[in-house]
Amino acid sequence: MRVLQIRDLKVAFGSAEVVHGVNLHVDRGETVALVGESGSGKSVTALSVLKLLNYPPANHPGGSIEVNGRELLDAPPDVLREVRGKAVSMVFQEPMTSLNPLHIIGRQIAEVMHLHADLSREASKQRTVELLERVGLRNAVSRLDAWPHELSGGERQRVMIAMALANKPDLLIADEPTTALDATIQRQILGLLKDLQAEFGMAMLLITHDLGVVRYMADRVYVMRRGLIVEQGTREKLFAEPDHPYTRELIEAEPKGEAPPLPTHASSVIQVRNLQVDYAIGKGWFGRTGKRTAVQGVHLAICRGETVGIVGESGSGKTTLGLALLRLITSSGEVLFHDKPIHALAKRTFKPLRRNLQIVFQDPYGSLSPRLTVRDIVAEGLEVHEPGLTESEVDTRVAAVLGDVGLEPGMMSRYPHEFSGGQRQRIAIARALILRPEVIVLDEPTSALDVSVQAQIIELLRDLQQRLGLAYLFVSHDLKVVRALAHHIIVMRDGRVVEEGPPARIFDAPQSEYTRALIGAAL
Repeated sequence: MRVLQIRDLKVAFGSAEVVHGVNLHVDRGETVALVGESGSGKSVTALSVLKLLNYPPANHPGGSIEVNGRELLDAPPDVLREVRGKAVSMVFQEPMTSLNPLHIIGRQIAEVMHLHADLSREASKQRTVELLERVGLRNAVSRLDAWPHELSGGERQRVMIAMALANKPDLLIADEPTTALDATIQRQILGLLKDLQAEFGMAMLLITHDLGVVRYMADRVYVMRRGLIVEQGTREKLFAEPDHPYTRELIEAEPKGEAPPLPTHASSVIQVRNLQVDYAIGKGWFGRTGKRTAVQGVHLAICRGETVGIVGESGSGKTTLGLALLRLITSSGEVLFHDKPIHALAKRTFKPLRRNLQIVFQDPYGSLSPRLTVRDIVAEGLEVHEPGLTESEVDTRVAAVLGDVGLEPGMMSRYPHEFSGGQRQRIAIARALILRPEVIVLDEPTSALDVSVQAQIIELLRDLQQRLGLAYLFVSHDLKVVRALAHHIIVMRDGRVVEEGPPARIFDAPQSEYTRALIGAAL
């Protein structure tokens, strides 16, 4: 039975048409993947099904969208309200921004049921608990009163799935549902979606740029580029015999290769010894009453031109370790820069060293100020560390570093929202590079990027490292990316190092059961 039928769909923002006559269908019980780069029109097509393109408002110059034979493209608001959350539900990419931070999760799930079913308070509570248990959230009853910020990324995504399934929809649209999740959590979430799909007989439209997810989940695949479907077919046919050059480009763009050889006699740039990070938890009458250890007893050293990769699940201490290395959070233990201790330096004494220790964050949009131009974003560090430069000298430095990361100097006057995700990440890298640092902490810098853009950023990082002798601490849950970049890998769990070594040994002969589980979960 056909659940979703899209015919000759066109979508425009103002006079600019971004989707050009898309044809697509999904049958009951089937999983269809829609793949392509950012800006290809994937999410715009999916959001059009429920008419959710309101900011900025979109219009549909032509086409048809039918759900269970019912036309939705020109449907009035009352029909759309009936369909949303009941016949069609959606799981969004970022559960933290999709959940209401001002309401507990029990209330948010119950609200979805109240809109479409006449349930008493007790019945809706019981149904909410059943849903949370069904999606694998532990201690479901006690978590009803939890706020979104109190849950991990995987737990928040489970709550989103529970909300989407509350009214047993015929079609589930999953828009990048596992992009920011660790390998083991990703496998759990995808397995959960498969199980629930079989249980409810749902159709699923999966929007993703991760070809590993496509291989694992999809029955059929549509490949989208610049608002057009350029290829479609079964999963097996698409990966074995892709017809379109763009499809072949996507498949070939998955991270490959290995880190270039280390420079001979490379000297250590930064070291940590017995690093520990504790967070205070709870408060009593007389102040703080407890602590949680996020990182414990970590030793590492990074040489000039070397990449040390840190892998592990959410909450393992990866990012905390990177922040402590840069002295952005309080820690105990030793931090040495060129063999000189810097962990005990006063703030004023340490400030000049900041230019040598930079960071690139995971989200290239959230880490860039939307109020500043690219020129002002990249030049901000110069204003702090080289205040004597003239405007002309600053412009010259900004133009040069933009060229280093593959951007045009003429882009300086533009704002972050005018760039793609890959371009924004290049801007973030340029901001770190302009001070000519020796160490850069890269905190999940490619996880939110398309596979082809990922490959470009990996090549850029390799090139910059070889030309400038940079030392990288690369934090990631993407094992393919880590293998392609790292000279040395550290595996963390619960704040401790459980295993470390060169990539060949870690991937081909892992010693720890936890490492084997991480590698086994990677798609």
